[in-house]
Parts: sequence; structure tokens; C-alpha cells
Amino acid sequence: MAEHLILAAIDGSQNALVAAGVAARFASLLAGHLGLVTVLQVPRAPMGFGSGVFSAGLRDRLLEEARAEAEKNLQGVAERIHEACDLGMPEYFIAVGAPEVEIPKIVAANEGVIMVVVGHQGFGTEGKPRGLPHALGNLGAKLSLSLKVPVLTVPADALEGQICPGIDKLRSEVRDEEA
Repeated sequence: MAEHLILAAIDGSQNALVAAGVAARFASLLAGHLGLVTVLQVPRAPMGFGSGVFSAGLRDRLLEEARAEAEKNLQGVAERIHEACDLGMPEYFIAVGAPEVEIPKIVAANEGVIMVVVGHQGFGTEGKPRGLPHALGNLGAKLSLSLKVPVLTVPADALEGQICPGIDKLRSEVRDEEA
């Protein structure tokens, strides 16, 4: 059987880093491996512009830039987790499309995936009203309905013992910088 793989969805938000820290803790406890996944969403046409203005070349350039930025972000998170959580270097996945569609494809293609971990509020739900489907986080709610593996939704203020200690330290440093 393949080694246990726990996927953490990364969108660049602080809550995603906390979710990755929780996923790293689970990976460590289960002697598994951590995978980081991000899904790029590039619009077909920018709002307010006709599709003729938004050429395929422009879309391709935007996608290329977004992919490079995502790879840099994932590499940075992977290195932080590797150093701070005493885990092997996490692998990462980059997909293009809607996260609720692409993450299940990644899970289906990797038989070792035993759990998907998402932040309660990432960039996709920040500032949106509370209540369903936002009570679980929009992505977490959608994934929990479509995946056959557990989906763990992590609050931004997850308790210290639930996060690998090194990531919890990074969270504290970010809070201090914001204050």
C-alpha cells in the first residue's frame, strides 16, 4: 500500500498556513507524508470586458504568472514545514480550475491520500457572511460532499497542540507583525 498522504489546501491565506500546520501534525502522528495543493483560477474574461479583449495569449500569460507565483508560494510553505515540523519535504500539486473540482481529481489520482485539510476561512471566504455554507468554509463544505476521504476544516485560531510547533511559532510571528 502507498504511504499515507495528507493533503493541505494552500491559497496563500494565514488560515491555510495554520491548516498546513495541522496537516503536518497529522502526517507526523501517522508516519505519513504531507502534500500541499493549490488551485489556480484564471478567469476566461475579466469583469466588465468582452472576451475579445481577453485573448488566449493574455490568459496564457496570466496563467503562467499565476503558476510561477503559486510554485514559489508552495515551495516556501514546503520549506517552512520541512524545517519547522521535522517532516520530510512535502510534495506539492498545482491544478487549474475550481478547487472543489480539481482537488477530488488529485485525491483520485493518488491512492495514498487519507485526508484533506482546508482552512475554515481562506481567501475565498474572507469577509463573507457567516452561516451555511460559510460555517464550514465554502471549500470544506463542498469537498466533504464529494470526497470519500475525511475533510478536516481548520479554524484560524486552532489550538496550539493541534499544530506542529514550528508552524504555530510562525503564526505567532505573523500576529506580532500585524499588531
